[in-house]
Amino acid sequence: MTAQPTPEPPPGPPLGGREVAELVSALCRRLLDDLDTMASEVERELDVDAPRRSDFRIEERCHRLLTDPARKVAGAGVVMAPDVLADAAYWLEWWTANPDASPPEPRRLAAETDPRAVGFRDYTHLPWYAVPEETGKAHITGPYIDYLCTDQQTLTFTRPVSRRGAFAGVVGFDLLVRTFEERLFAPLERVPGSCAVVNTAGRVVTSSDVRWVTGDLIRGLPVGRWWAGERVHHPEWDYFACPGLPLGVIATRPA
Repeated sequence: MTAQPTPEPPPGPPLGGREVAELVSALCRRLLDDLDTMASEVERELDVDAPRRSDFRIEERCHRLLTDPARKVAGAGVVMAPDVLADAAYWLEWWTANPDASPPEPRRLAAETDPRAVGFRDYTHLPWYAVPEETGKAHITGPYIDYLCTDQQTLTFTRPVSRRGAFAGVVGFDLLVRTFEERLFAPLERVPGSCAVVNTAGRVVTSSDVRWVTGDLIRGLPVGRWWAGERVHHPEWDYFACPGLPLGVIATRPA
Protein backbone atom coordinates (compact mmCIF):
# COMPACT_ATOMS: atom_id res chain seq x y z
CA MET A 1 0.00 0.00 0.00
CA THR A 2 1.35 3.43 -0.92
CA ALA A 3 1.62 5.79 2.00
CA GLN A 4 -0.55 8.86 1.67
CA PRO A 5 1.27 12.19 1.90
CA THR A 6 0.70 14.14 5.08
CA PRO A 7 -1.45 17.22 4.35
CA GLU A 8 0.43 20.46 4.73
CA PRO A 9 -0.91 22.77 7.42
CA PRO A 10 -2.78 25.85 6.14
CA PRO A 11 -0.66 29.02 5.94
CA GLY A 12 -0.80 31.50 8.79
CA PRO A 13 -1.16 31.16 12.56
CA PRO A 14 -4.08 29.21 14.05
CA LEU A 15 -7.34 31.10 14.43
CA GLY A 16 -10.01 30.86 17.12
CA GLY A 17 -13.73 31.40 16.91
CA ARG A 18 -13.42 35.03 17.96
CA GLU A 19 -11.09 35.82 15.06
CA VAL A 20 -13.44 34.08 12.61
CA ALA A 21 -16.36 36.13 13.96
CA GLU A 22 -14.32 39.30 13.39
CA LEU A 23 -13.57 38.24 9.81
CA VAL A 24 -17.27 37.50 9.16
CA SER A 25 -18.23 40.91 10.58
CA ALA A 26 -15.67 42.71 8.42
CA LEU A 27 -16.80 40.87 5.29
CA CYS A 28 -20.47 41.62 5.90
CA ARG A 29 -19.79 45.26 6.79
CA ARG A 30 -18.10 45.80 3.44
CA LEU A 31 -21.13 44.34 1.70
CA LEU A 32 -23.57 46.40 3.77
CA ASP A 33 -21.62 49.56 2.94
CA ASP A 34 -22.71 49.04 -0.68
CA LEU A 35 -26.31 49.00 0.50
CA ASP A 36 -25.81 52.22 2.48
CA THR A 37 -24.66 53.94 -0.70
CA MET A 38 -27.54 52.56 -2.75
CA ALA A 39 -30.09 53.50 -0.08
CA SER A 40 -28.84 57.09 0.07
CA GLU A 41 -29.19 57.44 -3.70
CA VAL A 42 -32.70 55.95 -3.71
CA GLU A 43 -33.79 58.22 -0.84
CA ARG A 44 -32.66 61.30 -2.77
CA GLU A 45 -34.76 60.22 -5.74
CA LEU A 46 -37.77 59.58 -3.50
CA ASP A 47 -37.65 63.08 -2.04
CA VAL A 48 -40.18 64.56 -4.46
CA ASP A 49 -43.91 65.20 -4.11
CA ALA A 50 -45.09 62.24 -6.21
CA PRO A 51 -42.25 59.77 -6.94
CA ARG A 52 -42.69 57.47 -9.91
CA ARG A 53 -40.94 54.36 -11.14
CA SER A 54 -39.15 56.34 -13.83
CA ASP A 55 -37.45 58.51 -11.18
CA PHE A 56 -35.06 55.70 -10.22
CA ARG A 57 -31.73 54.83 -11.80
CA ILE A 58 -31.67 51.46 -10.07
CA GLU A 59 -30.81 49.52 -13.24
CA GLU A 60 -27.48 51.29 -13.58
CA ARG A 61 -26.60 50.66 -9.93
CA CYS A 62 -27.55 47.00 -10.04
CA HIS A 63 -25.59 46.36 -13.22
CA ARG A 64 -22.55 47.96 -11.60
CA LEU A 65 -22.80 45.64 -8.59
CA LEU A 66 -23.59 42.51 -10.57
CA THR A 67 -20.65 42.91 -12.95
CA ASP A 68 -18.05 43.75 -10.29
CA PRO A 69 -15.77 40.69 -9.90
CA ALA A 70 -14.75 41.82 -6.42
CA ARG A 71 -18.33 41.61 -5.14
CA LYS A 72 -19.72 38.58 -7.02
CA VAL A 73 -23.32 39.26 -6.00
CA ALA A 74 -26.05 37.20 -7.66
CA GLY A 75 -28.92 39.71 -7.45
CA ALA A 76 -29.61 43.32 -6.53
CA GLY A 77 -32.49 45.77 -6.54
CA VAL A 78 -35.08 47.84 -4.75
CA VAL A 79 -38.47 46.83 -3.35
CA MET A 80 -40.96 49.58 -2.53
CA ALA A 81 -43.50 49.77 0.28
CA PRO A 82 -47.17 49.81 -0.81
CA ASP A 83 -48.48 53.14 -2.15
CA VAL A 84 -45.16 54.99 -1.96
CA LEU A 85 -45.06 55.47 -5.72
CA ALA A 86 -47.65 57.50 -7.55
CA ASP A 87 -47.85 55.11 -10.49
CA ALA A 88 -47.69 51.67 -8.79
CA ALA A 89 -49.25 50.35 -5.58
CA TYR A 90 -46.54 47.65 -5.35
CA TRP A 91 -43.25 47.70 -7.18
CA LEU A 92 -39.91 45.95 -7.21
CA GLU A 93 -37.04 46.07 -9.63
CA TRP A 94 -34.60 43.22 -9.13
CA TRP A 95 -31.76 42.17 -11.37
CA THR A 96 -29.96 38.80 -11.32
CA ALA A 97 -26.75 37.42 -12.80
CA ASN A 98 -24.51 34.37 -12.59
CA PRO A 99 -21.53 35.68 -10.58
CA ASP A 100 -19.22 33.04 -12.09
CA ALA A 101 -19.97 33.97 -15.71
CA SER A 102 -17.35 35.93 -17.62
CA PRO A 103 -18.69 38.50 -17.88
CA PRO A 104 -21.91 38.26 -15.80
CA GLU A 105 -25.02 39.18 -17.79
CA PRO A 106 -27.63 40.96 -15.63
CA ARG A 107 -31.27 40.13 -16.34
CA ARG A 108 -34.31 41.71 -14.84
CA LEU A 109 -36.45 39.44 -12.67
CA ALA A 110 -39.97 39.04 -14.03
CA ALA A 111 -42.14 39.52 -10.94
CA GLU A 112 -45.91 40.15 -10.81
CA THR A 113 -46.58 43.37 -8.88
CA ASP A 114 -50.30 43.77 -9.62
CA PRO A 115 -52.17 42.63 -6.46
CA ARG A 116 -55.18 41.71 -8.62
CA ALA A 117 -53.18 39.17 -10.65
CA VAL A 118 -53.16 35.43 -9.92
CA GLY A 119 -49.36 35.31 -9.71
CA PHE A 120 -49.03 38.19 -7.26
CA ARG A 121 -47.08 37.46 -4.07
CA ASP A 122 -47.21 39.95 -1.22
CA TYR A 123 -43.53 40.45 -0.47
CA THR A 124 -44.22 42.61 2.60
CA HIS A 125 -44.50 39.45 4.74
CA LEU A 126 -41.12 38.00 3.71
CA PRO A 127 -38.30 38.34 6.27
CA TRP A 128 -35.88 40.21 3.99
CA TYR A 129 -38.53 42.95 3.80
CA ALA A 130 -40.42 42.63 7.11
CA VAL A 131 -37.40 42.62 9.45
CA PRO A 132 -35.86 45.88 8.14
CA GLU A 133 -39.33 47.47 8.25
CA GLU A 134 -39.79 46.41 11.88
CA THR A 135 -36.29 47.19 13.15
CA GLY A 136 -35.23 50.07 10.93
CA LYS A 137 -31.89 48.28 10.46
CA ALA A 138 -30.08 46.23 7.86
CA HIS A 139 -30.73 42.49 7.90
CA ILE A 140 -29.29 39.28 6.49
CA THR A 141 -31.84 36.60 5.60
CA GLY A 142 -30.70 33.02 5.19
CA PRO A 143 -29.25 30.72 4.38
CA TYR A 144 -32.22 29.59 2.31
CA ILE A 145 -32.78 28.12 -1.14
CA ASP A 146 -33.97 31.04 -3.25
CA TYR A 147 -36.35 29.36 -5.68
CA LEU A 148 -37.40 32.70 -7.16
CA CYS A 149 -33.99 34.05 -8.20
CA THR A 150 -30.97 31.77 -7.79
CA ASP A 151 -32.24 28.24 -7.06
CA GLN A 152 -29.25 27.96 -4.72
CA GLN A 153 -28.42 28.47 -1.06
CA THR A 154 -28.47 32.23 -0.68
CA LEU A 155 -27.96 35.07 1.78
CA THR A 156 -30.08 38.15 1.13
CA PHE A 157 -28.77 41.44 2.49
CA THR A 158 -31.40 44.20 2.81
CA ARG A 159 -31.51 47.70 4.25
CA PRO A 160 -34.53 49.98 4.79
CA VAL A 161 -35.01 53.18 2.81
CA SER A 162 -37.17 56.06 3.97
CA ARG A 163 -39.09 58.90 2.38
CA ARG A 164 -39.50 62.03 4.44
CA GLY A 165 -39.12 60.14 7.69
CA ALA A 166 -41.33 57.16 6.86
CA PHE A 167 -40.40 53.63 5.82
CA ALA A 168 -40.51 53.39 2.04
CA GLY A 169 -39.10 49.94 1.22
CA VAL A 170 -35.74 48.16 1.04
CA VAL A 171 -32.68 47.95 -1.15
CA GLY A 172 -30.79 44.70 -1.21
CA PHE A 173 -28.71 42.10 -2.92
CA ASP A 174 -28.28 38.33 -2.99
CA LEU A 175 -24.99 36.59 -2.26
CA LEU A 176 -24.65 32.89 -3.00
CA VAL A 177 -23.56 30.95 0.08
CA ARG A 178 -20.82 29.28 -1.95
CA THR A 179 -19.39 32.74 -2.70
CA PHE A 180 -19.51 33.51 1.03
CA GLU A 181 -17.81 30.16 1.74
CA GLU A 182 -15.04 30.88 -0.76
CA ARG A 183 -14.07 33.97 1.21
CA LEU A 184 -13.96 32.06 4.51
CA PHE A 185 -12.48 28.75 3.34
CA ALA A 186 -8.86 29.63 4.16
CA PRO A 187 -9.59 31.13 7.61
CA LEU A 188 -11.76 28.16 8.62
CA GLU A 189 -8.93 25.80 7.68
CA ARG A 190 -6.76 27.55 10.26
CA VAL A 191 -9.14 26.79 13.15
CA PRO A 192 -7.69 23.77 15.04
CA GLY A 193 -11.07 22.32 16.03
CA SER A 194 -14.59 22.46 14.62
CA CYS A 195 -16.01 25.84 13.67
CA ALA A 196 -19.23 26.99 12.03
CA VAL A 197 -20.90 30.26 11.06
CA VAL A 198 -24.56 30.11 12.09
CA ASN A 199 -27.60 32.35 11.98
CA THR A 200 -29.75 33.25 14.98
CA ALA A 201 -31.82 30.08 14.63
CA GLY A 202 -28.69 27.92 14.77
CA ARG A 203 -28.77 27.13 11.06
CA VAL A 204 -25.38 26.60 9.43
CA VAL A 205 -24.12 29.08 6.86
CA THR A 206 -20.74 27.42 6.44
CA SER A 207 -18.66 25.05 8.55
CA SER A 208 -15.25 23.43 8.82
CA ASP A 209 -16.90 20.32 10.27
CA VAL A 210 -17.89 17.71 7.66
CA ARG A 211 -20.90 16.72 9.79
CA TRP A 212 -22.62 19.99 8.94
CA VAL A 213 -23.50 21.47 5.57
CA THR A 214 -25.21 24.72 4.67
CA GLY A 215 -28.77 24.80 5.97
CA ASP A 216 -28.29 22.17 8.69
CA LEU A 217 -29.82 23.03 12.05
CA ILE A 218 -27.40 22.76 14.97
CA ARG A 219 -29.12 20.69 17.64
CA GLY A 220 -28.09 20.27 21.24
CA LEU A 221 -26.43 23.68 21.58
CA PRO A 222 -28.13 26.75 23.10
CA VAL A 223 -27.56 28.99 20.06
CA GLY A 224 -30.80 30.89 20.59
CA ARG A 225 -29.88 31.71 24.18
CA TRP A 226 -26.36 32.70 23.17
CA TRP A 227 -27.79 34.96 20.50
CA ALA A 228 -30.09 36.56 23.08
CA GLY A 229 -27.03 37.49 25.12
CA GLU A 230 -27.31 34.86 27.85
CA ARG A 231 -23.98 33.74 29.26
CA VAL A 232 -24.63 30.02 28.96
CA HIS A 233 -21.57 27.84 29.62
CA HIS A 234 -21.02 24.75 27.51
CA PRO A 235 -18.19 22.31 28.32
CA GLU A 236 -17.15 21.82 24.68
CA TRP A 237 -18.31 24.82 22.66
CA ASP A 238 -17.94 28.60 22.68
CA TYR A 239 -20.14 31.12 20.89
CA PHE A 240 -18.95 34.43 19.43
CA ALA A 241 -21.45 36.99 18.18
CA CYS A 242 -20.88 39.06 15.06
CA PRO A 243 -21.89 42.51 16.41
CA GLY A 244 -24.73 44.15 14.55
CA LEU A 245 -25.39 41.06 12.43
CA PRO A 246 -27.81 38.12 12.79
CA LEU A 247 -24.82 35.77 12.57
CA GLY A 248 -22.46 34.16 15.04
CA VAL A 249 -19.65 31.64 15.21
CA ILE A 250 -19.51 28.46 17.26
CA ALA A 251 -16.16 26.78 17.87
CA THR A 252 -14.91 23.89 19.96
CA ARG A 253 -12.97 24.86 23.04
CA PRO A 254 -9.18 24.41 22.79
CA ALA A 255 -7.99 21.12 24.23
